[in-house]
Amino acid sequence: MTWMQRFQGGDEASFAQLVSHYQSGVFHFIRSTLRDEGRAEDLAQEVFLRVYRARSRYQPTARFKTWLFTIANRLVLNEIRALRRRRRVFADLSINEARTTDENESSLASAVASDDETPREFAERKELDQFMTELINQLPASQRAAIELQRTERFSYAEIADILSVSPMAVKSLLVRAREKLKVGLEHYLSGRKSQE
Repeated sequence: MTWMQRFQGGDEASFAQLVSHYQSGVFHFIRSTLRDEGRAEDLAQEVFLRVYRARSRYQPTARFKTWLFTIANRLVLNEIRALRRRRRVFADLSINEARTTDENESSLASAVASDDETPREFAERKELDQFMTELINQLPASQRAAIELQRTERFSYAEIADILSVSPMAVKSLLVRAREKLKVGLEHYLSGRKSQE
């Protein structure tokens, strides 16, 4: 029996366990997609408030985590629409972007540091990691969401499709376009570094 099912049965402690287990991933997804740490905190709380309110209606037809991230994605989309209605330029949200990262967070460029890594190698790896994070932040919201759901949360194409309310083929297309942009950006970065050496 899952935490959610136990919570449905009246076990309040199970809800606390559920929040503790999933809150970091939900917050990271919202922050990465929305690029506004303050709103991400608010929306992450709203996600769990909605889970709490929907406990009687929850049906375990899909993985709980997929259902949870579907709620998170809908809140993010609503927030983006509200921002657009207020004529706020979406790119301006990068000003409020989080400068710290979770211990679990890693970019596509991250590599496991070995004991014999030199200070220069460490600095270069961290610089590349930061550059890749910036590249991801420049992707359109739908591509950024798909990338984050796959690389951070390890969702399958089918699960990402459920969360984003698109087809698995659309998810594949989003990921292909996102990776192509990241590849071009990375090649440009590496060629620039090579010319400096």
